Amino acid sequence: MILSAVVIAVGGAIWSYAQGAATVIADDYIDETFDLLEEVIERFTIEHVSNNSDGSTLKVWIFNYGDVDIVVDVYVNTTTYYTFTLESEIESEEIVRVDVDLSISPLTRMQEVSIKAHSRRQNNDFYTYYAQ
Repeated sequence: MILSAVVIAVGGAIWSYAQGAATVIADDYIDETFDLLEEVIERFTIEHVSNNSDGSTLKVWIFNYGDVDIVVDVYVNTTTYYTFTLESEIESEEIVRVDVDLSISPLTRMQEVSIKAHSRRQNNDFYTYYAQ
């Protein structure tokens, strides 16, 4: 009788642990699937780039044409100076201008600038601009 009670108690503990572990694994799987879905449906592009007259500010317009809101970091490489602007939040169907300060190394006419917009979901868009 005691042996049967011990077997039932151990079996109940194992069943309870297995049920809890299965629930956690299923919840993690669902969360990861939804994160991957948002990564796949995220859509944005660098729409336009310009600079001010003295070359100290680069203006980058980013358009989010996807169905999810995004957070974008803008990286600018002017071959002499590398800068970035963090955490530009862009809602779905919105265009946002990001101003990048280049006052340390202002742009010169026809200088090539490489621009990368990088989202927190690891998507990228690239643009090459020649200063005006």
